[in-house]
Amino acid sequence: MTQHDTENILQKYIPHIILVAILIVLFFKWDTALTYLGLKTETPSSATQDFQRSVVKVITQPVEIKENSRSFEAVGTGRAHMSVDIYPSVSEEVTEVLFSAGEDVKQGDILVQLDNRQEKLAMQLAEVQLKDAQRLLDRYELAVKEGAVPESEVDSARGDFEAAQVGLEQAKLALEDRQIKAPFNGIVGIPNIDVGDRVDTSTLITGIDARNVLYLDFEIPENLMEKLQSTQSDPQTIKATTPAYLSLEFTGHISALENRVDPQTRTIKARASIDNKDDFLRPGMSFRTRWEIPGERYATVPEISLQWERGGSYIWIIRDNKAQRVNGKVIARTAGMVLLDGDIKEGDAVVIEGLQRLREGQAVEILGSAAP
Repeated sequence: MTQHDTENILQKYIPHIILVAILIVLFFKWDTALTYLGLKTETPSSATQDFQRSVVKVITQPVEIKENSRSFEAVGTGRAHMSVDIYPSVSEEVTEVLFSAGEDVKQGDILVQLDNRQEKLAMQLAEVQLKDAQRLLDRYELAVKEGAVPESEVDSARGDFEAAQVGLEQAKLALEDRQIKAPFNGIVGIPNIDVGDRVDTSTLITGIDARNVLYLDFEIPENLMEKLQSTQSDPQTIKATTPAYLSLEFTGHISALENRVDPQTRTIKARASIDNKDDFLRPGMSFRTRWEIPGERYATVPEISLQWERGGSYIWIIRDNKAQRVNGKVIARTAGMVLLDGDIKEGDAVVIEGLQRLREGQAVEILGSAAP
C-alpha cells in the first residue's frame, strides 16, 4: 500500500473517529453538562448532609443590659456653706472677748465687747431730749386749739420731736456698734485680739464658718454641660476623697453650675454639696472628685463572644435551640465586656464557647450557662 492510499483512508475515517470521541465525552459528562445548564441540581454531599444533621455543643452566657456610664475626675477645693471674716465697724478699745476657738455660736451671740461708756451716755442724753421734745409738742398742740400759739410754732416743735427721735436711734446704733455679734450660726476660729487691744475697721477679729454643709468647687469641660442642665430637679451624685482621710469616701450632689464658660480654659465651674454633719471636713481642704456620668443602656456581652468580618462585628445567640447571627455595633469596652447596639435583648443566650462550627440555623446543644 502506498503512502497516498494511507492518506486517503485517514481522510475518510477521521471525521468518524472525532464524532465517536465527542459522543463518549458527552456520555460521561452528561450530568455535569445538565448541571451547568441549570437543568439538574447537585445532590448535597454526604459530608454536608452530616454537618446539617449534626448538633454543635456550646456554652452560653445571658446578656445583661447596662448603662454606658463614663467617669470624670477632677480636683476641687472645699468651702463652707457660709463663711465670713469678722471686722469691727468702729475704732475702739476691747473690753471683753466672749468666745474661744472652735466654739459653736448662734446668730446674734456677742463675740467681742468694745468700750461703750460714751455711747451709753449719748443714748441717755438722746432719751432726755426726746422726752423734752415730746412734752413741748404736746403743750403746743393744746395751745394752738385755743389760739395761744401760732401754727408755725407747732410745726417747729414737731420737727424738733422728730429730730430727737432720729438722735435716739443714732445713739442706739452707735451703742450696738460696740458689740461685735455672730452674723449666723457657725463655728468661730481663733481670736486675733485680746482685752485692752485697740482695734479699728481693718482689724481681723476672727472667722466664722457654717460648715454643716461643705461646698466643693471644681472645673468640668464644656462638653459635659448637657449632663448638668437638670442639676436642680435631678442632682448628679459625686464621690470625693481628701488627703486628710485617705480611708474615707464622701458622697455629695452637684447642686449648682456657673452661669458662663471660662473662654480661656473652656471649662465651667460646678459646685457639689457634701453633708458634713459629722464635722470631719474643713473649708479649704483639697478634694479629688469622681463623677459617674450616666449614659444610654446597651446590651453587654463577654468580649470573647464577639466575632468580626468585613461587614463589622457580630455575635451568635441561641434562640429555639438554633444559632442565630446578630450584628452589633461596638459602643464601648470595659473590664472584659463589650457594650453592643443591636437587636439584642436582656437574657438572650450569647455563645461564648463553640463559636467556630456555628452557622446560621445550626442546631445546638447548650452544655452550660456561665454566670454574667
